[in-house]
Amino acid sequence: MGGPALEALLREARVEHGKIPPPLKERIVLEHAPLIRYIVNRIAVRLPSHIDLDDLHNTGVIGLMDAIDKYNPDKNCKFKTYAEFRIRGAILDQLRS
Repeated sequence: MGGPALEALLREARVEHGKIPPPLKERIVLEHAPLIRYIVNRIAVRLPSHIDLDDLHNTGVIGLMDAIDKYNPDKNCKFKTYAEFRIRGAILDQLRS
């Protein structure tokens, strides 16, 4: 799943249920786990070694779930692009705090 099929699935779920059902959310999170890992590893290169990468990964999952909830397919933006932005933002916010 991905690309236009994912956007259509999210649009359909939002119209049908008013929100994204938990099984679909779980499926999206599992399918985007490599993306989260990639973003964490890219950020971790510039961090001190005492930073726990598992914490950053968990924060990335929270960012992805936030992206799922707030994604609007009508904005003419791919979900993956939006999700990358939200995941990176959540991780950077966590590092700042």
